[in-house]
Amino acid sequence: MLIETERLILRKFMNTDYDDLYEYLAQLKDDEFEGYPGITYENGREHLAYRVESEEFFAIVLKSSSKVIGNIYCGNRDFESKEVGYIVNKNYQRCGYAYEALKAVMQECFNKGIHRIYAECDPRNECSWRLLEKVGMKREAFFHQNIYFRKDEKGNPIWKDTYVYAMLNYRN
Repeated sequence: MLIETERLILRKFMNTDYDDLYEYLAQLKDDEFEGYPGITYENGREHLAYRVESEEFFAIVLKSSSKVIGNIYCGNRDFESKEVGYIVNKNYQRCGYAYEALKAVMQECFNKGIHRIYAECDPRNECSWRLLEKVGMKREAFFHQNIYFRKDEKGNPIWKDTYVYAMLNYRN
């Protein structure tokens, strides 16, 4: 699937996207909200291979330069729902690209009959939940220590809180 906006092309990942993908994933190596610990130029290819094979990832590509500046995750869930997530290269944040890309993907999902789209984010990540509100999602829940992505040096989970945002397709 290909989606075009005013400034972006949203498309499947290709093997030639690796340097751009690695650039923005490496920025998240120690990120407290969306970490990729231990990522190296060599093992980062696994992330590309996963995205190339998946129908659930869209590369966010600048029309002006063909540079991949991030991705939108749009995962299939039960009950005609999708879960969305996003990463944008830190050098291209605060330019409206995440908003433009997320809005376009959500619109495409709703046009195809999806009933509900939701996203989860860390309550401390104000930029992320403000973006979700800007695209029209509503906060539905606050879950305390419901998820972890890392473990400490003793192997204990480092629990995180999450907000859940969602939007319904009122055209159904």
